[in-house]
Amino acid sequence: MRVLFLQDHLRIGGTEKQTLALAAYGQKNGHETGVIVFRPGGALAVDSSKFTFYKVLQPFNTRVDEWAPGIIGKIKSFKPDVIVFMGKVAHLYYHAIRKYHPSITLVTTYRSGKPPVAYYRRALQESDGVITNSHAEHKRLIRPWGIPEEKIRTIHNGCLLSPEPAEEKEEAGDQLRLLCTAMFRPQKNQLELLEILASLPESVHWHCTFAGTGKMLKPCQTMARELGLWDKVTFTWSKHPEELYRSHDIVVHTSDKESLPNSLVEAQTFGLPIVAYLVNGVEECFEEGVSGFGIPFGEQAAFRDAIHLLNMNPEKRSAMSDAAKAFAKERFAFQARSKDFFKALKKIHASRER
Repeated sequence: MRVLFLQDHLRIGGTEKQTLALAAYGQKNGHETGVIVFRPGGALAVDSSKFTFYKVLQPFNTRVDEWAPGIIGKIKSFKPDVIVFMGKVAHLYYHAIRKYHPSITLVTTYRSGKPPVAYYRRALQESDGVITNSHAEHKRLIRPWGIPEEKIRTIHNGCLLSPEPAEEKEEAGDQLRLLCTAMFRPQKNQLELLEILASLPESVHWHCTFAGTGKMLKPCQTMARELGLWDKVTFTWSKHPEELYRSHDIVVHTSDKESLPNSLVEAQTFGLPIVAYLVNGVEECFEEGVSGFGIPFGEQAAFRDAIHLLNMNPEKRSAMSDAAKAFAKERFAFQARSKDFFKALKKIHASRER
């Protein structure tokens, strides 16, 4: 099966990482896979030799995600059986591709907690199949957004990181090491997390690392200073998040919109308990009360108390760490989930051919 993935830009996001990883998996497992990227550049390093076909459409970085010059011709040159639209912007070209390549199976994806804009929703409704990464979003696609249930398949993200089995965590004494790894966007809601941290009892010796980039970074830094937390927080970004997971105790997450956050999937793989607001598919990332605590959105006191509990009870924290590793191994193994993804593509393609 010849499968082509479309992605607007290779920013450092979960969808972009999954695009490249899935295409590489397909290539290694009997498929001819291609990748078309609209805009050059981006934070992700790409080894184009991993793919049968890899093309960047813009001749230089226009900083316009939506422009895909020559996309119809490039698709024709690859002759795919299936095209997978990854990320919102790729779906902008759904109808042009359907018009000029009516015989190709078109598979749309939904991997965001945000309501789909008009062109995105129409593509989801009219495509040959839809793949989403959480059961919560599966339900939301049906109601209120009117996507036919029979065409939706749910496949959790596979974790792209693997901890070293023999590696020991660095000890931090009595300091509780918290980690928030998310892009600094309004929906990630780090400002509220800072308010929660400021309310922790003085008896809790904590330090929180905020890992990410984006337009909300400076407002968060300003708030950290205003709340007197500057000595208790670190703002950083790394292309190697596994180093952060190895050196922290708990992952905290206060986003107000999510599908299935990769950072929480990765946290469980590395044995980090989770404290997170329960929005969209977040509850599917951990086992409630066993490998993490889900907090109703906006209940800051309950969020604070969950952190306090884990600080006061290191035995509980250790047990949740072991449970997290077991849960991630069963739920988020990359090879298994990628196999499911290509099996779904094959079924969607076969059903269209009948």
